[in-house]
Amino acid sequence: MEFMGRSEEISQLCNWNKSGRPAFLSVIYGRRRIGKTRLVEETFKKSRLLTFEGLEGQSTKEQQMQFLARLASISGRKEYQLIKSASWTEILILLSDYIGKRPTIIFLDEFQWLAASRSKLVSSFKYVWDNYFCKNNNVHVILCGSVCSFLLKKVIRSKALYGRIDLEINLKPLQLPEIKNLFRPKRSLRDVVEMYMSLGGVPQYLKMVDPSLSVRANLENLCFSPNGYLVNEFERLFASHFGTNRHYRKILLILAKHSFATREELQKGCNLDSGGRITRYLEDLETAGFIERYVPVDKPSASKINRFRIVDPYLIFYFRFIQSALKKINQPGRSPNFSSFVPDKRYYVWCGQAFESLCLAHSHLISEKLGFSAVNYNYGSWFSRQPDYKGFQIDLMFLRDDRVITICEMKFQDAKIGKNIIPEIARKRSLLPNPKNFTIETVLITASPATKELINERYFNRILTLSQLFG
Repeated sequence: MEFMGRSEEISQLCNWNKSGRPAFLSVIYGRRRIGKTRLVEETFKKSRLLTFEGLEGQSTKEQQMQFLARLASISGRKEYQLIKSASWTEILILLSDYIGKRPTIIFLDEFQWLAASRSKLVSSFKYVWDNYFCKNNNVHVILCGSVCSFLLKKVIRSKALYGRIDLEINLKPLQLPEIKNLFRPKRSLRDVVEMYMSLGGVPQYLKMVDPSLSVRANLENLCFSPNGYLVNEFERLFASHFGTNRHYRKILLILAKHSFATREELQKGCNLDSGGRITRYLEDLETAGFIERYVPVDKPSASKINRFRIVDPYLIFYFRFIQSALKKINQPGRSPNFSSFVPDKRYYVWCGQAFESLCLAHSHLISEKLGFSAVNYNYGSWFSRQPDYKGFQIDLMFLRDDRVITICEMKFQDAKIGKNIIPEIARKRSLLPNPKNFTIETVLITASPATKELINERYFNRILTLSQLFG
Protein backbone atom coordinates (compact mmCIF):
# COMPACT_ATOMS: atom_id res chain seq x y z
CA MET A 1 0.00 0.00 0.00
CA GLU A 2 1.31 3.42 -0.91
CA PHE A 3 2.23 5.70 1.97
CA MET A 4 -0.61 8.11 2.71
CA GLY A 5 -1.17 11.06 5.03
CA ARG A 6 1.04 11.89 8.04
CA SER A 7 2.15 15.24 6.61
CA GLU A 8 2.06 16.93 10.01
CA GLU A 9 4.07 14.19 11.70
CA ILE A 10 6.66 14.20 8.91
CA SER A 11 7.03 17.96 9.24
CA GLN A 12 7.52 17.63 13.00
CA LEU A 13 10.17 14.93 12.64
CA CYS A 14 12.02 17.00 10.05
CA ASN A 15 12.31 19.90 12.50
CA TRP A 16 15.60 18.35 13.55
CA ASN A 17 17.14 19.68 10.34
CA LYS A 18 15.93 23.19 11.22
CA SER A 19 16.88 23.13 14.89
CA GLY A 20 20.61 23.53 14.29
CA ARG A 21 21.27 21.33 17.31
CA PRO A 22 23.69 18.39 17.38
CA ALA A 23 21.23 16.07 19.14
CA PHE A 24 17.44 15.77 18.85
CA LEU A 25 15.32 13.28 20.78
CA SER A 26 11.85 12.15 19.64
CA VAL A 27 9.43 9.65 21.17
CA ILE A 28 6.70 8.02 19.05
CA TYR A 29 4.05 5.75 20.51
CA GLY A 30 0.75 4.28 19.37
CA ARG A 31 -1.12 1.00 19.13
CA ARG A 32 0.21 -1.85 16.99
CA ARG A 33 -0.42 -1.74 13.21
CA ILE A 34 -0.79 2.05 13.28
CA GLY A 35 2.25 2.70 11.05
CA LYS A 36 4.94 4.02 13.40
CA THR A 37 7.81 2.17 11.71
CA ARG A 38 6.58 3.09 8.23
CA LEU A 39 6.36 6.76 9.25
CA VAL A 40 10.02 6.83 10.30
CA GLU A 41 11.20 4.88 7.26
CA GLU A 42 9.32 7.14 4.84
CA THR A 43 10.41 10.34 6.57
CA PHE A 44 14.10 9.43 6.55
CA LYS A 45 14.37 7.22 3.47
CA LYS A 46 16.99 9.56 2.02
CA SER A 47 18.92 9.91 5.28
CA ARG A 48 21.38 7.75 7.16
CA LEU A 49 18.91 5.70 9.18
CA LEU A 50 20.15 3.04 11.61
CA THR A 51 17.34 0.83 12.94
CA PHE A 52 17.50 -1.39 16.02
CA GLU A 53 14.37 -3.35 16.93
CA GLY A 54 13.44 -4.91 20.25
CA LEU A 55 12.39 -8.57 20.39
CA GLU A 56 9.07 -9.34 22.07
CA GLY A 57 9.34 -11.47 25.20
CA GLN A 58 13.14 -11.74 25.21
CA SER A 59 15.47 -11.10 28.16
CA THR A 60 17.78 -8.13 28.55
CA LYS A 61 20.76 -10.33 27.68
CA GLU A 62 19.13 -11.51 24.46
CA GLN A 63 18.15 -7.95 23.53
CA GLN A 64 21.75 -6.80 24.02
CA MET A 65 23.18 -9.63 21.93
CA GLN A 66 20.73 -8.88 19.12
CA PHE A 67 21.61 -5.16 19.30
CA LEU A 68 25.34 -5.90 19.08
CA ALA A 69 24.77 -8.29 16.17
CA ARG A 70 22.87 -5.57 14.33
CA LEU A 71 25.59 -3.00 15.08
CA ALA A 72 28.23 -5.42 13.80
CA SER A 73 26.25 -5.90 10.59
CA ILE A 74 25.77 -2.17 10.02
CA SER A 75 29.31 -1.14 10.85
CA GLY A 76 31.18 -4.10 9.41
CA ARG A 77 32.99 -4.43 12.74
CA LYS A 78 32.55 -8.13 13.44
CA GLU A 79 34.24 -7.77 16.83
CA TYR A 80 31.06 -6.22 18.22
CA GLN A 81 29.26 -9.51 17.76
CA LEU A 82 31.94 -11.29 19.81
CA ILE A 83 31.24 -9.21 22.91
CA LYS A 84 29.66 -11.56 25.44
CA SER A 85 29.15 -9.29 28.42
CA ALA A 86 28.41 -5.59 28.19
CA SER A 87 26.06 -3.12 29.87
CA TRP A 88 23.60 -0.98 27.95
CA THR A 89 25.81 2.02 28.71
CA GLU A 90 28.82 0.35 27.09
CA ILE A 91 26.77 -0.78 24.07
CA LEU A 92 25.33 2.71 23.46
CA ILE A 93 28.82 4.24 23.75
CA LEU A 94 29.97 1.84 21.02
CA LEU A 95 27.11 3.11 18.87
CA SER A 96 28.09 6.73 19.52
CA ASP A 97 31.72 6.02 18.63
CA TYR A 98 30.69 4.35 15.36
CA ILE A 99 28.37 7.06 14.01
CA GLY A 100 30.85 9.89 14.60
CA LYS A 101 29.96 13.36 13.29
CA ARG A 102 27.99 12.27 10.24
CA PRO A 103 24.28 13.25 10.48
CA THR A 104 22.47 10.09 11.58
CA ILE A 105 19.00 9.00 12.62
CA ILE A 106 19.06 6.25 15.25
CA PHE A 107 15.72 4.47 15.37
CA LEU A 108 15.15 2.29 18.45
CA ASP A 109 11.95 0.48 17.49
CA GLU A 110 9.75 -1.38 19.99
CA PHE A 111 11.76 0.28 22.73
CA GLN A 112 9.73 -1.34 25.53
CA TRP A 113 10.91 -4.79 24.38
CA LEU A 114 14.45 -3.57 23.91
CA ALA A 115 14.32 -2.44 27.54
CA ALA A 116 12.66 -5.73 28.56
CA SER A 117 9.95 -3.51 30.12
CA ARG A 118 12.41 -2.20 32.72
CA SER A 119 13.82 1.27 33.42
CA LYS A 120 17.51 0.34 33.35
CA LEU A 121 17.93 1.03 29.63
CA VAL A 122 16.32 4.45 30.10
CA SER A 123 18.86 5.35 32.78
CA SER A 124 21.75 4.14 30.62
CA PHE A 125 20.40 6.05 27.65
CA LYS A 126 20.20 9.26 29.70
CA TYR A 127 23.89 8.97 30.64
CA VAL A 128 25.04 8.31 27.06
CA TRP A 129 22.73 11.02 25.72
CA ASP A 130 24.23 13.68 28.02
CA ASN A 131 27.84 12.62 27.74
CA TYR A 132 28.20 11.23 24.21
CA PHE A 133 25.34 11.84 21.76
CA CYS A 134 24.98 15.53 22.69
CA LYS A 135 28.74 16.17 22.72
CA ASN A 136 30.23 13.93 20.07
CA ASN A 137 27.55 13.29 17.44
CA ASN A 138 25.10 14.91 15.03
CA VAL A 139 22.18 12.65 15.78
CA HIS A 140 18.40 12.39 15.87
CA VAL A 141 17.39 9.54 18.19
CA ILE A 142 13.84 8.20 17.89
CA LEU A 143 12.46 5.99 20.65
CA CYS A 144 9.38 4.18 19.41
CA GLY A 145 6.99 1.63 20.89
CA SER A 146 3.54 0.09 20.81
CA VAL A 147 3.15 -0.50 24.55
CA CYS A 148 2.04 3.05 25.11
CA SER A 149 1.92 2.86 28.90
CA PHE A 150 5.64 2.01 29.05
CA LEU A 151 6.61 4.83 26.69
CA LEU A 152 4.55 7.32 28.69
CA LYS A 153 5.40 6.27 32.22
CA LYS A 154 8.97 4.98 31.89
CA VAL A 155 10.26 7.26 29.13
CA ILE A 156 8.31 10.48 28.61
CA ARG A 157 7.44 11.01 32.29
CA SER A 158 10.69 9.58 33.63
CA LYS A 159 12.94 11.79 35.76
CA ALA A 160 15.93 10.52 33.76
CA LEU A 161 14.78 12.13 30.50
CA TYR A 162 13.08 15.18 31.98
CA GLY A 163 13.64 18.20 29.73
CA ARG A 164 15.50 16.17 27.11
CA ILE A 165 12.66 15.05 24.82
CA ASP A 166 12.20 17.48 21.93
CA LEU A 167 9.21 15.85 20.24
CA GLU A 168 6.42 13.55 21.41
CA ILE A 169 4.09 11.96 18.84
CA ASN A 170 1.06 9.90 19.83
CA LEU A 171 0.37 8.40 16.42
CA LYS A 172 -3.36 8.16 15.77
CA PRO A 173 -5.33 6.28 13.10
CA LEU A 174 -5.49 7.87 9.67
CA GLN A 175 -8.47 10.12 9.08
CA LEU A 176 -10.94 9.16 6.38
CA PRO A 177 -9.99 11.99 3.97
CA GLU A 178 -6.42 10.67 4.03
CA ILE A 179 -7.43 7.22 2.76
CA LYS A 180 -10.53 7.91 0.67
CA ASN A 181 -8.64 7.64 -2.64
CA LEU A 182 -7.08 4.30 -1.67
CA PHE A 183 -10.07 2.30 -2.92
CA ARG A 184 -11.42 4.65 -5.56
CA PRO A 185 -12.52 4.64 -8.38
CA LYS A 186 -13.28 0.94 -7.86
CA ARG A 187 -15.36 1.62 -4.74
CA SER A 188 -17.89 4.39 -4.05
CA LEU A 189 -17.41 6.95 -1.28
CA ARG A 190 -20.16 5.21 0.69
CA ASP A 191 -18.24 1.92 0.46
CA VAL A 192 -15.08 3.65 1.67
CA VAL A 193 -16.98 5.10 4.64
CA GLU A 194 -18.49 1.70 5.45
CA MET A 195 -15.06 0.05 5.29
CA TYR A 196 -13.63 2.76 7.56
CA MET A 197 -16.44 2.20 10.06
CA SER A 198 -15.44 -1.49 10.26
CA LEU A 199 -11.64 -1.22 10.29
CA GLY A 200 -10.88 2.36 11.27
CA GLY A 201 -7.83 4.17 9.99
CA VAL A 202 -5.29 1.45 10.84
CA PRO A 203 -2.91 1.20 7.86
CA GLN A 204 -2.18 -2.52 8.30
CA TYR A 205 -5.88 -3.39 8.18
CA LEU A 206 -6.54 -1.16 5.19
CA LYS A 207 -3.62 -2.80 3.41
CA MET A 208 -5.55 -6.08 3.52
CA VAL A 209 -8.57 -4.69 1.67
CA ASP A 210 -9.08 -5.74 -1.96
CA PRO A 211 -10.63 -2.75 -3.80
CA SER A 212 -12.01 -5.05 -6.48
CA LEU A 213 -14.34 -6.67 -3.91
CA SER A 214 -17.38 -5.27 -2.15
CA VAL A 215 -17.31 -4.23 1.50
CA ARG A 216 -19.13 -7.39 2.56
CA ALA A 217 -16.86 -9.65 0.50
CA ASN A 218 -13.81 -8.05 2.10
CA LEU A 219 -15.26 -8.47 5.59
CA GLU A 220 -16.06 -12.10 4.79
CA ASN A 221 -12.41 -12.72 3.89
CA LEU A 222 -10.88 -10.72 6.73
CA CYS A 223 -13.28 -11.35 9.61
CA PHE A 224 -15.27 -14.53 8.95
CA SER A 225 -12.87 -16.90 7.19
CA PRO A 226 -10.85 -19.38 9.30
CA ASN A 227 -7.58 -17.79 8.18
CA GLY A 228 -8.93 -14.24 8.04
CA TYR A 229 -6.37 -11.70 9.22
CA LEU A 230 -8.77 -10.02 11.64
CA VAL A 231 -10.35 -13.16 13.14
CA ASN A 232 -7.69 -13.50 15.84
CA GLU A 233 -6.27 -9.99 15.67
CA PHE A 234 -7.85 -9.02 18.99
CA GLU A 235 -5.92 -11.73 20.85
CA ARG A 236 -2.64 -10.69 19.22
CA LEU A 237 -3.33 -7.04 19.90
CA PHE A 238 -4.41 -7.60 23.48
CA ALA A 239 -1.49 -9.88 24.37
CA SER A 240 1.00 -7.42 22.93
CA HIS A 241 -0.36 -4.49 24.92
CA PHE A 242 -1.53 -6.05 28.18
CA GLY A 243 -0.19 -9.58 28.44
CA THR A 244 -2.44 -11.87 30.49
CA ASN A 245 -3.97 -9.28 32.82
CA ARG A 246 -7.63 -10.24 33.00
CA HIS A 247 -8.85 -6.86 34.23
CA TYR A 248 -8.12 -5.11 30.94
CA ARG A 249 -10.10 -7.76 29.10
CA LYS A 250 -12.97 -7.55 31.58
CA ILE A 251 -13.22 -3.77 31.14
CA LEU A 252 -13.46 -4.15 27.36
CA LEU A 253 -16.09 -6.88 27.69
CA ILE A 254 -18.23 -4.71 29.96
CA LEU A 255 -17.99 -1.73 27.61
CA ALA A 256 -18.74 -3.94 24.60
CA LYS A 257 -21.90 -5.19 26.27
CA HIS A 258 -23.20 -1.88 27.61
CA SER A 259 -21.81 0.68 25.10
CA PHE A 260 -20.59 2.85 27.97
CA ALA A 261 -20.03 2.64 31.73
CA THR A 262 -18.86 4.80 34.62
CA ARG A 263 -15.63 4.25 36.51
CA GLU A 264 -17.61 2.91 39.47
CA GLU A 265 -19.52 0.44 37.29
CA LEU A 266 -16.30 -0.83 35.76
CA GLN A 267 -14.63 -1.13 39.14
CA LYS A 268 -17.56 -3.17 40.43
CA GLY A 269 -17.66 -5.30 37.28
CA CYS A 270 -13.97 -6.15 37.71
CA ASN A 271 -14.39 -6.88 41.44
CA LEU A 272 -11.73 -4.36 42.35
CA ASP A 273 -11.47 -2.55 45.66
CA SER A 274 -11.55 1.23 45.63
CA GLY A 275 -8.13 2.63 44.85
CA GLY A 276 -5.81 3.44 42.01
CA ARG A 277 -5.77 0.15 40.12
CA ILE A 278 -8.93 0.76 38.09
CA THR A 279 -7.64 4.23 37.24
CA ARG A 280 -4.38 2.75 35.95
CA TYR A 281 -6.17 0.15 33.87
CA LEU A 282 -8.44 2.76 32.32
CA GLU A 283 -5.53 5.09 31.60
CA ASP A 284 -3.59 2.28 29.91
CA LEU A 285 -6.56 1.31 27.73
CA GLU A 286 -7.14 4.94 26.82
CA THR A 287 -3.47 5.54 26.01
CA ALA A 288 -3.54 2.51 23.70
CA GLY A 289 -6.44 4.11 21.80
CA PHE A 290 -8.92 1.35 22.70
CA ILE A 291 -11.29 3.37 24.89
CA GLU A 292 -11.97 6.99 25.77
CA ARG A 293 -13.19 8.83 28.82
CA TYR A 294 -15.78 11.47 28.00
CA VAL A 295 -17.70 14.09 29.94
CA PRO A 296 -20.77 16.13 28.97
CA VAL A 297 -19.67 18.74 26.46
CA ASP A 298 -20.80 21.55 28.78
CA LYS A 299 -18.67 20.29 31.66
CA PRO A 300 -14.91 20.76 32.27
CA SER A 301 -12.67 17.83 31.32
CA ALA A 302 -11.96 17.15 35.01
CA SER A 303 -15.67 16.68 35.77
CA LYS A 304 -16.62 13.71 37.91
CA ILE A 305 -19.60 13.21 35.62
CA ASN A 306 -17.93 10.97 33.09
CA ARG A 307 -18.24 7.75 31.19
CA PHE A 308 -16.00 5.37 29.27
CA ARG A 309 -16.61 3.77 25.87
CA ILE A 310 -14.72 1.76 23.26
CA VAL A 311 -13.60 3.97 20.37
CA ASP A 312 -11.46 1.63 18.25
CA PRO A 313 -13.67 0.70 15.25
CA TYR A 314 -12.14 -2.76 14.79
CA LEU A 315 -12.70 -3.65 18.46
CA ILE A 316 -16.33 -2.50 18.27
CA PHE A 317 -16.87 -4.64 15.17
CA TYR A 318 -15.02 -7.58 16.75
CA PHE A 319 -17.09 -7.63 19.92
CA ARG A 320 -20.33 -7.06 18.03
CA PHE A 321 -19.93 -9.76 15.37
CA ILE A 322 -16.68 -11.78 15.44
CA GLN A 323 -16.13 -12.86 19.04
CA SER A 324 -19.42 -14.70 19.48
CA ALA A 325 -18.98 -16.45 16.12
CA LEU A 326 -15.40 -17.73 16.55
CA LYS A 327 -16.46 -21.36 16.95
CA LYS A 328 -18.66 -21.13 13.88
CA ILE A 329 -15.95 -19.36 11.85
CA ASN A 330 -13.44 -22.12 12.57
CA GLN A 331 -15.73 -25.04 11.74
CA PRO A 332 -13.99 -27.25 9.11
CA GLY A 333 -15.42 -27.04 5.63
CA ARG A 334 -17.63 -24.02 6.30
CA SER A 335 -17.61 -21.37 3.56
CA PRO A 336 -17.67 -17.81 4.84
CA ASN A 337 -21.01 -16.11 4.29
CA PHE A 338 -21.38 -12.57 5.55
CA SER A 339 -25.16 -12.72 6.11
CA SER A 340 -24.93 -15.88 8.21
CA PHE A 341 -22.59 -14.14 10.64
CA VAL A 342 -24.04 -10.64 10.41
CA PRO A 343 -27.83 -10.57 10.02
CA ASP A 344 -29.06 -7.51 8.15
CA LYS A 345 -31.03 -6.09 11.09
CA ARG A 346 -28.02 -6.22 13.45
CA TYR A 347 -25.74 -4.89 10.76
CA TYR A 348 -27.90 -1.84 10.06
CA VAL A 349 -28.16 -1.06 13.78
CA TRP A 350 -24.38 -1.29 14.02
CA CYS A 351 -23.96 0.93 10.93
CA GLY A 352 -25.96 3.69 12.60
CA GLN A 353 -23.86 3.57 15.76
CA ALA A 354 -20.59 3.25 13.86
CA PHE A 355 -21.46 6.28 11.74
CA GLU A 356 -22.04 8.33 14.89
CA SER A 357 -18.58 7.32 16.13
CA LEU A 358 -17.05 8.19 12.77
CA CYS A 359 -18.59 11.67 12.85
CA LEU A 360 -17.30 12.23 16.38
CA ALA A 361 -13.80 11.30 15.21
CA HIS A 362 -14.07 13.83 12.35
CA SER A 363 -15.64 16.68 14.32
CA HIS A 364 -12.99 19.16 13.17
CA LEU A 365 -13.94 18.44 9.56
CA ILE A 366 -17.63 18.94 10.36
CA SER A 367 -16.87 22.33 11.93
CA GLU A 368 -15.00 23.33 8.76
CA LYS A 369 -17.85 22.28 6.49
CA LEU A 370 -20.36 24.14 8.67
CA GLY A 371 -18.22 27.27 8.59
CA PHE A 372 -17.39 27.84 12.26
CA SER A 373 -13.94 26.24 12.56
CA ALA A 374 -12.42 29.67 13.30
CA VAL A 375 -14.67 30.04 16.36
CA ASN A 376 -13.57 28.57 19.68
CA TYR A 377 -15.76 25.63 20.60
CA ASN A 378 -16.03 22.49 22.68
CA TYR A 379 -17.46 19.36 21.10
CA GLY A 380 -18.55 15.95 22.20
CA SER A 381 -21.55 14.12 23.60
CA TRP A 382 -24.08 15.52 26.05
CA PHE A 383 -25.69 13.46 28.79
CA SER A 384 -26.85 13.87 32.37
CA ARG A 385 -26.98 11.63 35.41
CA GLN A 386 -30.19 13.25 36.56
CA PRO A 387 -33.19 10.85 36.64
CA ASP A 388 -35.17 13.17 34.34
CA TYR A 389 -32.63 12.56 31.57
CA LYS A 390 -32.21 8.80 31.96
CA GLY A 391 -31.47 7.24 28.58
CA PHE A 392 -31.12 10.64 26.91
CA GLN A 393 -27.88 11.46 25.11
CA ILE A 394 -26.91 13.76 22.26
CA ASP A 395 -24.06 11.99 20.47
CA LEU A 396 -22.43 15.05 18.89
CA MET A 397 -22.87 18.64 19.93
CA PHE A 398 -20.78 21.78 19.48
CA LEU A 399 -20.83 24.42 22.23
CA ARG A 400 -19.53 27.55 20.52
CA ASP A 401 -18.12 30.82 21.83
CA ASP A 402 -20.37 32.76 19.43
CA ARG A 403 -23.30 31.72 21.64
CA VAL A 404 -24.53 28.96 19.36
CA ILE A 405 -25.20 25.32 20.20
CA THR A 406 -25.01 23.05 17.15
CA ILE A 407 -26.74 19.69 17.59
CA CYS A 408 -25.83 17.05 15.00
CA GLU A 409 -28.09 14.16 14.08
CA MET A 410 -26.34 11.38 12.15
CA LYS A 411 -28.08 8.82 9.94
CA PHE A 412 -26.58 5.95 7.96
CA GLN A 413 -29.24 4.05 6.03
CA ASP A 414 -30.12 3.01 2.50
CA ALA A 415 -33.51 4.70 2.23
CA LYS A 416 -33.92 8.43 1.86
CA ILE A 417 -34.27 10.40 5.10
CA GLY A 418 -37.82 11.66 5.55
CA LYS A 419 -39.43 14.25 7.76
CA ASN A 420 -40.47 11.57 10.25
CA ILE A 421 -37.10 12.10 12.00
CA ILE A 422 -38.04 15.66 13.03
CA PRO A 423 -39.97 14.71 16.23
CA GLU A 424 -36.94 12.77 17.47
CA ILE A 425 -34.64 15.78 17.03
CA ALA A 426 -37.25 18.20 18.39
CA ARG A 427 -37.48 16.11 21.58
CA LYS A 428 -33.71 16.25 22.09
CA ARG A 429 -33.72 19.96 21.49
CA SER A 430 -36.53 20.54 23.99
CA LEU A 431 -34.86 18.44 26.70
CA LEU A 432 -31.44 20.09 26.35
CA PRO A 433 -30.85 22.61 29.15
CA ASN A 434 -29.97 26.06 27.80
CA PRO A 435 -29.53 28.35 30.83
CA LYS A 436 -27.60 31.00 28.86
CA ASN A 437 -30.20 31.14 26.07
CA PHE A 438 -27.80 30.26 23.27
CA THR A 439 -29.17 29.94 19.77
CA ILE A 440 -29.69 26.25 18.98
CA GLU A 441 -28.96 25.02 15.47
CA THR A 442 -29.70 21.53 14.19
CA VAL A 443 -27.63 19.75 11.53
CA LEU A 444 -28.36 16.48 9.76
CA ILE A 445 -25.38 14.41 8.58
CA THR A 446 -26.58 11.65 6.31
CA ALA A 447 -25.30 8.86 4.10
CA SER A 448 -28.45 8.96 1.96
CA PRO A 449 -30.32 11.91 0.45
CA ALA A 450 -33.07 13.79 2.24
CA THR A 451 -36.57 13.65 0.76
CA LYS A 452 -38.09 16.77 -0.79
CA GLU A 453 -40.60 16.81 2.06
CA LEU A 454 -37.84 17.01 4.65
CA ILE A 455 -35.99 19.70 2.73
CA ASN A 456 -39.19 21.73 2.31
CA GLU A 457 -39.79 21.62 6.07
CA ARG A 458 -36.62 23.72 6.49
CA TYR A 459 -36.23 22.31 9.97
CA PHE A 460 -32.48 21.70 9.78
CA ASN A 461 -30.07 24.61 9.49
CA ARG A 462 -27.83 22.41 7.32
CA ILE A 463 -27.96 18.97 5.77
CA LEU A 464 -24.52 17.44 5.08
CA THR A 465 -24.19 14.42 2.79
CA LEU A 466 -21.16 12.11 2.57
CA SER A 467 -19.95 13.81 -0.59
CA GLN A 468 -20.21 17.25 1.03
CA LEU A 469 -18.38 16.08 4.15
CA PHE A 470 -15.69 13.83 2.68
CA GLY A 471 -15.83 14.50 -1.05
